[in-house]
Amino acid sequence: MADNVEMNVSMDNAKKGKKKPNKKIIIIVVIAVIVLIIGGIAVVGVIKNVTAGMEEAMNMMAGENETLYAVEKVDVKQEITTSGTVIGLEKNAYTSPVTAKVKDIRVEAGQIVKKGDVLLTYDTTDLGDNLARVQLQAQSERAAGNASYEAANEAATKTSNAKSEIKDLKKEIQALSKEIKELNKTISGYEEKIKAANEGKAPEEYDPTAGLTEKEIKKYNKAITDLEKKNKSLASKQEELAKQEAIVEANKDIKVSNSTAAQISASNQLSDMSVNAAQEQVAAAEAGIVAIADGIVESVDIVKGSYANETQTLMTVINADKIGVEFAISKDDLTAITEGQKARVVIADKEYTGEVEFVSRVATMDATALGTSSAGGSIKGRIVLDNPDESIFVGVAAKAYIFIGESVGALAIPYSALCTDVEGDYVLVVNDNNIIERKDITLGLYSGEYYEVLEGLAEGDKVITEVTKSMKPGDEYVAPMAGSGMTMY
Repeated sequence: MADNVEMNVSMDNAKKGKKKPNKKIIIIVVIAVIVLIIGGIAVVGVIKNVTAGMEEAMNMMAGENETLYAVEKVDVKQEITTSGTVIGLEKNAYTSPVTAKVKDIRVEAGQIVKKGDVLLTYDTTDLGDNLARVQLQAQSERAAGNASYEAANEAATKTSNAKSEIKDLKKEIQALSKEIKELNKTISGYEEKIKAANEGKAPEEYDPTAGLTEKEIKKYNKAITDLEKKNKSLASKQEELAKQEAIVEANKDIKVSNSTAAQISASNQLSDMSVNAAQEQVAAAEAGIVAIADGIVESVDIVKGSYANETQTLMTVINADKIGVEFAISKDDLTAITEGQKARVVIADKEYTGEVEFVSRVATMDATALGTSSAGGSIKGRIVLDNPDESIFVGVAAKAYIFIGESVGALAIPYSALCTDVEGDYVLVVNDNNIIERKDITLGLYSGEYYEVLEGLAEGDKVITEVTKSMKPGDEYVAPMAGSGMTMY
């Protein structure tokens, strides 16, 4: 019994009976024995030998009988088989970023391209001339608009900068003044100590650090040094403050109207935008059309030498990483197919794995089904391949095997053993007394060779695989002779 039986549900999966052993030699022996008996050979010893040979031949034939199948556990895997067409699931439409003349087209429909490949180039002559013209025009407009208000703008800028500087300087002067005050206070404290320590001493005995510890002397000297630095910084900032205040005062009467300033600003912005746009068009044309991903060129929709307009589709490229198979199933398989099921796909004798990503909810009417009342059309679906490669050709036929389910270690019977009547599915089994019994069964999954039996049978039951019209429950089982219609007991 083969393990891991694979299911292929299709029209050509007819019931498969097991191959019968060749019994020509045995039949010849039987016929020879009969001829000898009819010929009247009366030798007792010969008759005994012939009888023994006949019994032995019958026993051999009974031993080789394969019309009974002992139910055992196998792995049953069910798949639905259908045909389909290889398609690109994701496509990139390349549109023209500029209006320009096409210089060269470097690909054709059906060609494989790699990410970064240049697909199309432009003639940039016209775009370069346009850029030079726009730049000159912008310079002219900027110069004309700014000439009358240059001084006013400069004065306003100076005033604005000076006011900002004044604000910062005042904060810094205030902070320095506070620090200087604290330093003066610290120094005065140490000087009071020194004065008290030198009280009553002669001038020549005066000690400038008397009464201070070594640590305090260091702090005292540092405070004097810091005070000198702070005073110099304060003087410098006060001088700078006066300078900035003078700038504000000098420019306070030089003004420009808000409307004029806005007009100049808008004109300059428009000029800049025009120049930037022209530069971007030249850059885009020089870069050409470049593949953004690996793929297969599906179509080229422009010719060399023609003018491409902005947003015009130039070509379409199928993404090589997103390849699938579009298939069709009948209404009989609708309940078995769902999105997310695993699948096998065979394309030109090479197998790929994939997954059902889409099942349409709208039936497509086949041409042959139109005009018939019983026709229901077919349902389209798509399988996305896990790892497509360059061996795949888009548009070719493919065979798809959609995994429905698998039962490991299931009780199973051959196709040829199944019987069906108005009461349902059943099999004929032979009990230990060689009597035929009917057993109603419940089927599960099915493969190209086996039916899974969910209920009704036990492991080891002997199922008849070649049921004839003469076999009835309660009768003694007689195995049919191969090919001749003979039976043996």
